[in-house]
Amino acid sequence: MSDNQSVHSSVKPIINSAPLNLTDKKDLAFKRSFIITSSATVDSSKLYNFRLYPLVDINGGIELGQNSIPKITAGAGFGLNYSKRKFYLTFKMLPYYKIDGVLGDSIQSNYNMDFGTNRAIANNIFYRGEFLMAYRPNRFFTFLGGYGKNFFGEGYRSMLLSDNIGAHPFFKIETSFGSIKYVNLYNFWRDNSTDPFDRSQDIPKFNATHYLSWNIIQGLNLSVFETVNFRTKDTLVNRGFDFNYINPVVFYRPVEYGLGSADNVLLGMNASYKLNRHHNIYTQFILDEFLLSEIQAQSRWWANKYAWQLGYKSDEFFKENLYFQIELNGARPFTYSHKSSAHAYGHMNAAAAHPLGANFMELLQITSYSFGDHRITNKITFASFGTDIDSLTSYGQDIFKSYSNRPGDFDQMMYQGNRNNVLNETFIYEYALIPSIDMYLTAAYNLRVANNEYNTKIYNSFQIGIRSRIWNVYNDF
Repeated sequence: MSDNQSVHSSVKPIINSAPLNLTDKKDLAFKRSFIITSSATVDSSKLYNFRLYPLVDINGGIELGQNSIPKITAGAGFGLNYSKRKFYLTFKMLPYYKIDGVLGDSIQSNYNMDFGTNRAIANNIFYRGEFLMAYRPNRFFTFLGGYGKNFFGEGYRSMLLSDNIGAHPFFKIETSFGSIKYVNLYNFWRDNSTDPFDRSQDIPKFNATHYLSWNIIQGLNLSVFETVNFRTKDTLVNRGFDFNYINPVVFYRPVEYGLGSADNVLLGMNASYKLNRHHNIYTQFILDEFLLSEIQAQSRWWANKYAWQLGYKSDEFFKENLYFQIELNGARPFTYSHKSSAHAYGHMNAAAAHPLGANFMELLQITSYSFGDHRITNKITFASFGTDIDSLTSYGQDIFKSYSNRPGDFDQMMYQGNRNNVLNETFIYEYALIPSIDMYLTAAYNLRVANNEYNTKIYNSFQIGIRSRIWNVYNDF
């Protein structure tokens, strides 16, 4: 955890210089990156750096529940990095074959998809990949674009923008001056709710985001966030990319109002305080819609939509190399949703913030300890969320369902619908086979207990294998 005033650790991937390269999303103490890890190591004495390296994901195991189900992943690919002073390029491709117990999440079944990916190449064959280019002409501006993911926040989750969704085209401008970093991010997303198997039925949509990060004093950061989702085509006109939203400094809500559009605008904030180099307290808040009068009346009005996060993490928790993190996340019903799935805050049937969507509360805790080339990690999450009782009514958890189908305007409660309580615990052992390219031998045990008013299901799974620890995969809820 850096205390450098010019470092804005909530903007990820973090872009370093001398020569230009990208670093981890997560803290080095709990290294689970989705862009570049130590395979991006560069030699600043050279005019340029080039590296080609293998990527693998070969795992086997079994899930024990009502039925025993094999869990198999087998894939191999490659990555390359190239940097030359002010320019950086990385490419990664890892196709893989997968058989698993459940290819879905609590929002709705991820037909023809795996967690954190886009469409399958063929039956049970998926891929993870990215292609990114970064250019920094001077110390003030950095341009980053390609096919990949972004993340805003200090937590394990993000209620603003996370890497839960699959990779997608994007373009980002980072402007830095003194203790301030200003980010313009433009994403190209798709909605596949019409038919997950038919690419021609996808609805293109765009997302534009502003993020202003200010290191007020040493250790204290305050950031503000605004984002808008809009379709390229509505019932009246084929808009394409609406260039009214490309203005790097304009506020989106007045623009949306001036256009008379039904676009989805969200406002948020991120704050953190680093007690020292090893301890960090952080929080997030995002506001979709609200009426102060309804909050004061405690009417539980459906459109008082917001989400929050509060957490603490340390990479030296009473002991060197001991990582500890605890985090609370929650979202009111219907947060991130809109009249149509094409305006929802998500891409390819995955929520762009928290994997659970909305109408939930989650507490998670991570402990990880490294010694030599070994690491042991225990991760436990407990979540309560309310799912839909029938297919006609939205109770606010599935952000891709229209909020027009809500069960009334008032008394919209947390966990409404069919309340589920899920305990998920994962114990992981890792051994660094080739640490320079982040290739690890892994063994994992997972316990998942899911309870609602109808039944209780208990799943135990075991896996062992070799994998390149490059991307985050969120199936721990």
